[in-house]
Amino acid sequence: MVCSIIFVVLSIPAAQAQSGAPVKTVLDGVYSDAQAARGQAAYTSACGACHGAALDGVSAPALTGSRFLERWREDMLDTFHNFIMERMPPGRGAGPIPLPASDYLDILTYILKVNGYNAGPAELTTALVGSVMLVGKNGPQPVPDGALVVTVGCLSQARTGPWILFSATEPVRTRTSTTSSPAELNASLRKPSGSLIFRLADMEAVPDFVPDSHKGHKMQAKGYLIRQPNAERMSLSSIEMLDSACGP
Repeated sequence: MVCSIIFVVLSIPAAQAQSGAPVKTVLDGVYSDAQAARGQAAYTSACGACHGAALDGVSAPALTGSRFLERWREDMLDTFHNFIMERMPPGRGAGPIPLPASDYLDILTYILKVNGYNAGPAELTTALVGSVMLVGKNGPQPVPDGALVVTVGCLSQARTGPWILFSATEPVRTRTSTTSSPAELNASLRKPSGSLIFRLADMEAVPDFVPDSHKGHKMQAKGYLIRQPNAERMSLSSIEMLDSACGP
């Protein structure tokens, strides 16, 4: 099945950051042993030739280890699940999925098992896969460098020239780099101020945005996170005004 996964690079998860409620993670035992056993059989048949019997990669990337985790962590499991359902095996175009939908979910649980996440009493279902976050063994951590993220802050210009977001919130993964939906913007508007500062790079990549007209405004920014000590940056892909005032 999964002969060429192109990984998408991905603190606290978006759902938790917006609601304040604890989020279930893969550390909570979100699948059953029986489900992972089914997943092993499906994986061996459809995926093993390319990704290896031990998920260590043959002609396709490994599905275990630190590199795999770093590219998918701090996002909900449905991102990875949807990716393999929509794209695997490669080259199938817009045709129907070649495996039963349940097999993709079972394969996902087998990948979790091989990566050392313990089983629980109940099976992972399609209704739950969007509310479980993939994290490392040390629990939720800041989003990794290079991830596509969203943050909220106040727009200003530093004395030395670059535009910045100050009082910015902790960045969380986003799945779209473009303009946000009204629901996303409303969720961002409700976020209280943070304590971070981000330099904004590649502002010219956002068509028709005039930063001078938004000084002091509360803004939602999306882009790729560039982590540097005391100088974190975002390579912008979208920036939108939330409020003309930048209060708490």
